Amino acid sequence: MRECPECGAGVSVGMKFCAECGTKVDFGESTVSYAPSFGEDIEPTASGDAEGAALIEMDQVEGTAGRRMHDLGDEVVTVGRGQESSIFLDDVTVSRKHAEIVRGDSGYRIRDIGSLNGTYVNRVRVDAVDLRNGDEIQVGKYRFRFVFS
Repeated sequence: MRECPECGAGVSVGMKFCAECGTKVDFGESTVSYAPSFGEDIEPTASGDAEGAALIEMDQVEGTAGRRMHDLGDEVVTVGRGQESSIFLDDVTVSRKHAEIVRGDSGYRIRDIGSLNGTYVNRVRVDAVDLRNGDEIQVGKYRFRFVFS
C-alpha cells in the first residue's frame, strides 16, 4: 500500500486515482522518489532538551492547496482562526483559539484548548498528547504531519 502524494491516504498499486481526494496517481513514471521514515520516536538530545527543528507539513483535506511548512521554534505555538494565532487557519470549523503545541524538555505536546470540533492526532480525538515523529494532526479541515529532525 502506498500513499497519495496530495492527501496521504492509502492507495493500492493498481489504483489510478486517490479514493479520498481524487488526485491522479502514477507510481511507475517517476525516476526519483522520496519516502521519509516517520517510524522513529522523538529522542531527546544528550543535554535533555528538544533543540531539533520540528516542522508541521500542511495539506488541506478539501481542495488542492499547496503544502506549507511551519517551524515550531517557539516554546508555545498556537493554532486557530484568531488573527493572533501562530498558525492561522482560515476555516469556520476551526475555533479562534483551537490548540497549542508546547515544546518541553522531552519533546513536543499538542493540547486542545476548548475547541468546538476537537483536535485529532492519528484520527483519534485528543485533549492532550505527546507528539511522535510522523503523527498526523487534524484541525478542522486541515491536516498536518509532525516531523522532528
